[in-house]
Amino acid sequence: MKKHLLLILLGLSTTAGWAQAPQQASPQQQQATMPAPKGNARISGVVLDADTRKPVEFATVALINLSTGKAIDGTMADDKGSFTIQKVAAGKYKLNVSFLGYQQQVVENVTIASDNAEVNVGTISLASDTKKLSEVVITGEKPLVEEKIDRTVYNAEKDITNAGGNAADVLQKVPALSVDTDGNVQLRGSGNVRVLINNKPSSIMAGSVADALKQIPADMIKTVEVITSPSAKYDAEGTAGIINIITKKDNGLEGVSGSVAVTGGTRASNGNASLNVRRGKLGINATGSGVHFYNHGDMSNITTFNNEDGLQSRREQYGDTKIRGAFMNAQLGFDYDINAKNTISGGVRRNGGQFRMENDQLQRFTENGVEDPAYTFNTDIENRNKRLGTDLNLDYVHTFGKQGQELAILSQYTMTDTDTRNYQDRYTAGEEPFFLQRNNNDGANNELTFQADYVQPFDNKTTLELGAKSIFRDVKSDGFYRDIFVAENGSANSNLNFDYAQDVYASYFTYGFALKKLNFKVGTRYEHTEIEGDYFQVLENGSQEREKYSDSYDNLIPSIALSYTLKEKHTLKANFTQRIQRPSLFFLNPFDQEQAPGTIVRGNPRLDAELTNLYELGYSTYFKTASVSANLYMRETDNAIETVPDLEGDNTILTFANVAQNKTYGVSLFGSVKPVKAWSVSGSGNVYYVDLKSSLYENSGWMYNINGNTSYDFGKGFSAQFNGGFNSRRIQLQGKFASFSYHSLAFKKELFEGKGGLSLGLDNPFRKSMKMNNDVEAIDFTQRMRINNYNRGARVTFDYRFGKMEKQKQPRRKRSIRNDDTKQGDGNGGAGGI
Repeated sequence: MKKHLLLILLGLSTTAGWAQAPQQASPQQQQATMPAPKGNARISGVVLDADTRKPVEFATVALINLSTGKAIDGTMADDKGSFTIQKVAAGKYKLNVSFLGYQQQVVENVTIASDNAEVNVGTISLASDTKKLSEVVITGEKPLVEEKIDRTVYNAEKDITNAGGNAADVLQKVPALSVDTDGNVQLRGSGNVRVLINNKPSSIMAGSVADALKQIPADMIKTVEVITSPSAKYDAEGTAGIINIITKKDNGLEGVSGSVAVTGGTRASNGNASLNVRRGKLGINATGSGVHFYNHGDMSNITTFNNEDGLQSRREQYGDTKIRGAFMNAQLGFDYDINAKNTISGGVRRNGGQFRMENDQLQRFTENGVEDPAYTFNTDIENRNKRLGTDLNLDYVHTFGKQGQELAILSQYTMTDTDTRNYQDRYTAGEEPFFLQRNNNDGANNELTFQADYVQPFDNKTTLELGAKSIFRDVKSDGFYRDIFVAENGSANSNLNFDYAQDVYASYFTYGFALKKLNFKVGTRYEHTEIEGDYFQVLENGSQEREKYSDSYDNLIPSIALSYTLKEKHTLKANFTQRIQRPSLFFLNPFDQEQAPGTIVRGNPRLDAELTNLYELGYSTYFKTASVSANLYMRETDNAIETVPDLEGDNTILTFANVAQNKTYGVSLFGSVKPVKAWSVSGSGNVYYVDLKSSLYENSGWMYNINGNTSYDFGKGFSAQFNGGFNSRRIQLQGKFASFSYHSLAFKKELFEGKGGLSLGLDNPFRKSMKMNNDVEAIDFTQRMRINNYNRGARVTFDYRFGKMEKQKQPRRKRSIRNDDTKQGDGNGGAGGI
């Protein structure tokens, strides 16, 4: 009975030699028994996947003596696929290049003519393999989840349950991530994550991440990378880490290719298309997509006020909610090879659309059980967010004669315009409105970034990386409030203007080296931040308030990472980093968003940046048909930004402040198994303890989230997949948010010889709706919010890929700007369910 090996590449695991026939010693074993004659020559090259033209990280390269046929030296390719064998004596050799799941490639006739020669064998392409060993079938199929040296990679294109969904649906299935019903993302229990698209910041993420994820069709996502311990080369990312969404685009091959996909569903519909053209030195890629989503639900929000005079007031709100939204994305990019060592690339991305939420609400207000008619009424609520963003980038990369030596100069300009509207019509049942609220906020967020990176490899298998970066941010918010009292034929108006400038100057270095099987990467990042703010408000009575402020601070951010590989199958790693996270416009904007009567979201322009220490220990291994990885982690933040509910009269103000100490201790797990060739099962879990403390409040407790995925290939193009997950209740500084779960089922039939497919997806088919509870326990009041979300849905997706690649092109390593230093918003002001 044949057994089947699921190819999960874990951490720094080096697996060449393990895939050799049992009777043959591995290159490493041969190397251990045959001391190599030493010289001063070098042999270098690059190992790439023959199909994707991406680096084959940690492929094994064995140096074979032609006279004896035995391995006398060897090395591993790095994360760019590059390798160098040092101190080679003059003579004739060949190279055996191998990695688990690929056919072994032999480079013949490698001749070292002199003792100090440098021989570059160029690009070595490894093709996927299906080869039967005595008890094992090895296949080149990419697994759903891969554990790499510094990140977890979720291959979204392998998950058919994603077809027709959006980015929030995709992230929900990524190990260590959790996504609630509003699309708010948490990484290992923290919402302080930075989301990038193709390694770049995007204007689509400048406001609410939850809203932005709804705009990106799942069919356009190739992979999702989760980086929990960013090195010093990254911007000083805060608390949790980086989520990098990689979209499907040009694969570096000559010719013309493209794809189209269209989805119709009960909760959302979308369409997208892509086109890649490459001729000679020029490559052009373009994508476009549109999405329309629609949903409904109902809610209740009961707030009890503890008045100083001993009286108890109670505000009850009940209503039905309708959600509508439509967004578009379009991108055009190019890259041009000036010559063999110089490349320029650039692009423009445009995104825009609107999110609209309507709520028909009944409010009842009582004092000691007696109804107050002045505050008992019906309200028609409309909250609308419109946005339009543009990203422009132009990059230049120069490669030197030495393998791996590179200079990159990068630039990017991002513009985002927003228009927020909070409208309310209050009326008594059967009568015309007696009060109209018309609040508008126009906002803009512009960023200009310049960056330079230099990579210098050395002969002793060490690498030095140096870089500098500057980010210039300019944020504006113009708010207008208008309250219309119909019966009195009068109105009250006020204005608020907020200008905020933030300039960041940074430099970094990292140094990577190895001591036998122990790999080190150390680095330091220095950042200088300058802030200027101007807050101006004209009140209803005509009086004016103005405040100007400025600040500057310096941060020295260390990072240390090490890994150790034992017996080629077990990898241990340890990381420490310190990160800083600055608040974005969502947290800073003092404009009052009154999303429902008595519920106001207000930013705090005086927020400081968060500073976090992050510690991580990891272990990963694989077996013949399974793989396992586990990580212990601890986060410490002394000035954490938390949501702070407060009272102003009868209004509940949701604002933000650096009020808490946040300590989180946890363990994250991932495992996969392939019981038979056609059946795959994988799952992940995250268990953590949170301790929150401030001067007035404290809260702590255990939390967890789990996710499971299973798929089966029935043959002849038919396949099915199931995904489900559960998130425990969420501890907050002043309360808790209820647990929630999700599940999805998908069926797919490949068409047109694998070039297309038809998919049926079912979201939460075994549950009509999901009830969510959000409780706040404050000194002056308590709040009980109950949301009933009708999230059962169905969708049908058709996709088709066209074009024919003509020949392979030597890929160039892509460089891109990553602005990942700001703390982003995680929803519509924390009250998106109202």
